[in-house]
Amino acid sequence: MRVLFTPYPWASHYYQMVGLVWAFRATGHEVRIAVPPSLTGAVTGSGAIAVPVGGSYDLNAGITDLVRARHELDRPDNRNERGELRPEVRRTLLGLRMVPHTRAAEDIAGDLVAFARAWRPDLVIYDPLVYGAPLAAAAARAPVVRHLWGPDMTRNIVMPGCGVSAQDDPRAAWPEDLAALYERYGAKPQADVAARTLDNCPESLQLPGVPNRLPMRFTAYNGSAVAPAWLSEPPARPRVCVTWGSAATALLGDGTFLVPRILDALSGLDVEIVVAVKEADAARIPDLPARTRIVTGMPLELIMPSCDAIIHQSGSGTTLTAALHGIPQLTLPQVADQSLVSERLARTGAGIGLASDETEPHAIKAAAQRLLVDGEHRMAALRLREEMLAQPTPSETVPTLADLVATHQPH
Repeated sequence: MRVLFTPYPWASHYYQMVGLVWAFRATGHEVRIAVPPSLTGAVTGSGAIAVPVGGSYDLNAGITDLVRARHELDRPDNRNERGELRPEVRRTLLGLRMVPHTRAAEDIAGDLVAFARAWRPDLVIYDPLVYGAPLAAAAARAPVVRHLWGPDMTRNIVMPGCGVSAQDDPRAAWPEDLAALYERYGAKPQADVAARTLDNCPESLQLPGVPNRLPMRFTAYNGSAVAPAWLSEPPARPRVCVTWGSAATALLGDGTFLVPRILDALSGLDVEIVVAVKEADAARIPDLPARTRIVTGMPLELIMPSCDAIIHQSGSGTTLTAALHGIPQLTLPQVADQSLVSERLARTGAGIGLASDETEPHAIKAAAQRLLVDGEHRMAALRLREEMLAQPTPSETVPTLADLVATHQPH
């Protein structure tokens, strides 16, 4: 069987697919990963074969422009007396939100469809934000399967094609230019473009109602590394990991990089701190408290087993990695999808979420202390871990997807 993956062009999204990529290859199937040139290094670094597609459209710049436009429109003078955005402003925002994803689909469509016609994949597995993927599936007459990366954000905000009918919610309507692209390549813009939804998020963390859900255990992968000797030595005091992604900082500015504030909050606690950040972000940290170590380029799955708590901005990959190791989490979300993850995690009891106006050092310190001394959070984190371990592994999921291919009836 030939399987084509089309991840969103952020390494963190692709990394959540790697476990399934390996599972397909380990059982003898052929796998290709179609990505813009900017992501080919992440793909080949995982041991997979990359197929470059598109590359003329800068999706990151498009998303940045969208976020800035949202902030510009979200002003008091654009709200009514009840604090709600005026209808014309909502319509403007609704029209803007699909622009980057439509442009990205237009950018990859030609290369992706040409490859699909030549290679003829039997199955296409895609990130729900990669709107070019169903075009490849249509060209190959193959089923397409959605691969979530955490709580189902795309359906939560009613993106077209993700399982909500435009009759039920007008936000699910397909933009004219994206619908025209689908018509050009023989694909159908419909309420749900996927035959199944692969979900590596435990059910208690997930939003209800995921369409055609296939649960699958999360696989922690953040690239290759060499495990240092100090990780094998038991810490002398509670160890807290502090990590921070770079996407929100790039979108919203340096003010959203809260690691120095977090370290200030932790400086009065009798803990050992491991700060896991990219090299560029390490330079943003001017002073380090005692018993603090900075590591760069180190996968979280190496650090987590020795930790008692983790503090981060609630990206899905970080949240699921910590959950898989049963680690209580303190989350400080900066953007909408992180807020959703933070809220869902807090519901399980395995984490504490602080809103953007609650992140003063004293509040961070108090929340961190609660995680370290309150056994309820630890027990909830262990329950979440057990729930994740009960999900089918990627290797156990491969036969289910093979059965889907065997029974697929092309339209």
